[in-house]
Amino acid sequence: MKAFFRLILTVLLLAAAGVAAWYFWQNRPQEARQVLTRESVLTQIQDLNRLESTAFHIDTIIKTEKKGNWYALWQDSQTGLFIAQGRVLAGLDLNKLKAENVNVVDDKVIISLPPVEILSVGLDNIEVYDIKTGSLGLHPIDKSVFQEVQAQAKKQVLESACKADILAHAQAQAQRQLETLFALTQTNVSIYPAALPPCKA
Repeated sequence: MKAFFRLILTVLLLAAAGVAAWYFWQNRPQEARQVLTRESVLTQIQDLNRLESTAFHIDTIIKTEKKGNWYALWQDSQTGLFIAQGRVLAGLDLNKLKAENVNVVDDKVIISLPPVEILSVGLDNIEVYDIKTGSLGLHPIDKSVFQEVQAQAKKQVLESACKADILAHAQAQAQRQLETLFALTQTNVSIYPAALPPCKA
């Protein structure tokens, strides 16, 4: 008899546990489903500001020559040899992304990127390899040459980066980086790059 009542009690407890489990399952907090809109996607991308996808570090040699004047017996002539280390950053200015560049179809995001561009050209260091004035080296150095060297170094660094197809590298890398970012949010995305622009600062 005791065994019978024990069995009935066990069945009742299991039934109560089942009812409680069903109740909590039905009343569990529902996960908020993110709704994709053009505006939300555009805002998330623009919050990144700039996507510096490619950096080229380049060494270049700059030669300078200033001819002397006859009245100084050509002793004010000046030649120089400099080595510059520069860097060129390329990527996307995501603030240029407009609403018409983003479309949401069902749960898929379609993005047409703005053109990649040169974001900055800078010099890390300039080393004076050799500089001299005249044949006797008696005339003081014309320090305005250093401004000329900086301008020429930036120009040569940019030209070298352009010859190495920095914009093509930046475009491919930017597309991969954005695809990776959206993959982390489990968003289905198709990204289409713009045509490559002329390579200039």
